[in-house]
Amino acid sequence: MVKSFSSPESSDQNIAIYAGIMVSVFTFAEFIMAPQWAKISDRIGRKPTILVGSMGAVFSALLFGFSTSLPMAIVARTFAGLLNPNLGVVQTFVGELVSKDQQAKGFSVVPFLQGLGTIIGPVIGGYLAEPVKHYPSLFHERTIWDQFPYLLPNLVVVAFLLSSCIVGSFRLDEVHPKFRDQIDIRWTLVRRIRNVLAGKGWRTHEDAYTPIRTDEIEAELPLRRESSTESPEEHGTKPRSAFTRQIKLQILSIAIQGFLKIATLTIVPVFLATPPQPDEPSSSTRGLQVVKSVLGIKGGFGLDTMSISNVLLSQAVAAIGGQILAVPAIISRHGPLHSYRVVVVILFCLYCVFPFTASWSTWAGLPSILIIMWVYAVASGLATTCSAILITNTVPSPIYLATVNGAAASLGCLARTLGPAVSGPLFRLGLQTRYVGLPFWLLGAVTGLGGIVSLYLVDHA
Repeated sequence: MVKSFSSPESSDQNIAIYAGIMVSVFTFAEFIMAPQWAKISDRIGRKPTILVGSMGAVFSALLFGFSTSLPMAIVARTFAGLLNPNLGVVQTFVGELVSKDQQAKGFSVVPFLQGLGTIIGPVIGGYLAEPVKHYPSLFHERTIWDQFPYLLPNLVVVAFLLSSCIVGSFRLDEVHPKFRDQIDIRWTLVRRIRNVLAGKGWRTHEDAYTPIRTDEIEAELPLRRESSTESPEEHGTKPRSAFTRQIKLQILSIAIQGFLKIATLTIVPVFLATPPQPDEPSSSTRGLQVVKSVLGIKGGFGLDTMSISNVLLSQAVAAIGGQILAVPAIISRHGPLHSYRVVVVILFCLYCVFPFTASWSTWAGLPSILIIMWVYAVASGLATTCSAILITNTVPSPIYLATVNGAAASLGCLARTLGPAVSGPLFRLGLQTRYVGLPFWLLGAVTGLGGIVSLYLVDHA
């Protein structure tokens, strides 16, 4: 999409920068609004906030689909970030919903769905974008599909979003302690209509009972189930601040992960699409020639859009399997902190090896890049799940949970804004100097920084 909106004389290096801008404006808008959405969710509840986010995504997807220029697409992505409250609110939702013994399973669902959407999204775009070009027998020239070549994949996204809004309106429960005991009028209406159609009358089972206040339940049942957000003030103490030293370290750790994830997402498709470059005569000294022979990587794999989509699809399958089968089991057995420290080492090794696969022979390079991307998908999901559990356990009080998650989401968005802004120009510099591995090695160094931070983290479970 970025390439088609760019001028014909734009080089591969410039396209990488434009792609980074598209990602950065979205994450910067999220950075601005994440704390505000956290406050809104405290005021109106988690469920309405999530539904508002889904409708905002519908609007921004339609605007993106009808874009005909790069500036218009950038505006659409900006609105998508401003209208997206789900980053911090969803983590808060899960933290208030699950108990500590179910955290590994509960929190693994969030990165599973996020990773699935992030990876399958480009696959949908790769197969459905420019339908007139790829499927001329079904989509003809001089039609709306020709005028707006990226409308079709966005319409598919809109269909998914509207379906989630409908299901969420009637099936999603409110978990905010202040609003969870309120009767859901929508679902009560559906039950009454269903009873009328079944000949059972207008009244529902809830009408035959008088609601009991939450404080009365707590008075009768003092030995209630321990939640994952049990607070110190329940034991007679009240924390003075939400942002303790451990919370700040956890937020920094989440920001590092956000930087790594979005920077990788930005440069990997461009790396796969960049064709190998021919050798050039060199007048360098012998020592520099040795360095270039070891570290010099002159290009990527030169894959087309459909092939890249297939690679990303295989990564999605690996992410799904890992998040369902591996992540909960690993965290349950080894704990979130130990698992996180190990996965940081794995990510560091992957970033170091990643660019060298392009210089290997075809029979070794493509299978190797697939294996690396599969392992990366599972490791990234494991790191995200561990961080979500750790920060939930570290929050000094449940009244601060939305505030802390909002701050973590905001700083994470700022880091994701910087990710493409750094990795895109570095990839361009790597192509110019024939050291394509530069951005990957930088990400490896940032991963090492995250490993140092992890040594100071504490699991308060």
